[in-house]
Amino acid sequence: MLPLIIAVTYAALEMSSQARAQQRLVMDQAQISQLSITVQELNKEIERSARQYQLLQDQSLLEILKIKQHQLSESLSKIERQLPELKNSSTLTKIEQITADINKASRSDDPKQKRQLATLYADLKSASNDLHNQLSKAVQSNLNNAEQALNNVLWRMLITGLLALPASLLLLGASSIIVTRSIRRLSLAINHLGERSWDTPIDIDGPSDLIELGHRLEWMRVQLLGAEQYKAQFTQHITHELKSPLAAIMDAQALLADQIPGQLNDKQMAVLTILRNQAENLQELIQQLLNFNAVSQGIAAHKEQIDLSLMCKNLIARYRSFLPDTALNIKTPSNGQLVTGNAQLIEMILSNLLSNAIHFCRTGGEIAINWGHCNIKQHSHDVNAPPEDCSHWWLQVSDNGPGIDIDEQEAVFRPFYQGKNKRHGALKGSGIGLAIVKACAEQAQATLTLKSQKDQGAEFTLCFPKQR
Repeated sequence: MLPLIIAVTYAALEMSSQARAQQRLVMDQAQISQLSITVQELNKEIERSARQYQLLQDQSLLEILKIKQHQLSESLSKIERQLPELKNSSTLTKIEQITADINKASRSDDPKQKRQLATLYADLKSASNDLHNQLSKAVQSNLNNAEQALNNVLWRMLITGLLALPASLLLLGASSIIVTRSIRRLSLAINHLGERSWDTPIDIDGPSDLIELGHRLEWMRVQLLGAEQYKAQFTQHITHELKSPLAAIMDAQALLADQIPGQLNDKQMAVLTILRNQAENLQELIQQLLNFNAVSQGIAAHKEQIDLSLMCKNLIARYRSFLPDTALNIKTPSNGQLVTGNAQLIEMILSNLLSNAIHFCRTGGEIAINWGHCNIKQHSHDVNAPPEDCSHWWLQVSDNGPGIDIDEQEAVFRPFYQGKNKRHGALKGSGIGLAIVKACAEQAQATLTLKSQKDQGAEFTLCFPKQR
């Protein structure tokens, strides 16, 4: 029994140590996430107070600005204490320096310093984003280290069990199975947290320390999920709030274009045309944000026959109305086959892929949209089978634009990522078009592949399971 007692004692000590370490990790990561949100909010409030003071010249706003700057300094100090590796970070120093410069420029009567405020606001936003990225990497690194530590414990426990006396191995094995299952579930739960998979509740059984750690991880998951839902609700609210004044602007433009208030000359009409085009572009960006929220929260499953030829025709007509001067050759099949799926998801996918190709193709470029039925057997595609015998159908959108670098092909599907290539037009893109495509593909249980090289265009291919 001595080897068994030694093995069990060793396992208990290791698990107790890991449980305490994981508890500290959970609390630390929650504090880091909260500090990141606090710093971003304080930066926004500092900018808002400075802007309001420039408009209202109310001295109380300067006091608010000073208080927010002090709170920001305290939050940055907490981050340094929480993450010693960031103690000498240039980003933290830069944020404090920029906020001090904003405070100084706001109080100054020097016109030159006041003109520098816009640059300082932009620098503050950039530094805030850099800090957020650094904190996210630190959180991910800590989660990865915790997962590795858990795996190391599992390995050491296995070695200990193998070294125990054969007579005690059966009893030790029974205990190890219970503990190992709990550790693996913990490892999987931590991995899901790091991958932003926050919808599945965390339920750990086994030793009381692991159960308590599971409760802590579940608390952290609920906090992260709540923050994500709050962000989605805020985005939905602000986009809806933007739609009303935008609609009023477009209605006013229509009245002026119809010359209801009075006669307009050609130059004035040209200005109204520019206003209309940019308003429609802005309306499209707002709709993109609403679509992203809708896809993130899930779209009800509804399968129907889809006429992709008609859908392509309508989308092409809509984008040509937005971009009348874009000379692009868009090719679609002359005898496209009907497919079955969720029309709302398919239209979002096609709309965003087509929009992406249009905005990045050069004048005179070519865009091709193709689809068809196929069978998938052991990683091979049979495209010659009759449609009624096929298990899948595919959709492909390709262009001869600037292409996407290899090192960016994974990042372009992340929300709000802006690649190296610049899109055409005066209005900057939202950076969520391809993120919407990926989310829609996941909901439709479709595979999504990207083939592209720099200056050789891009080809997006989706393969959908056929719904019978």
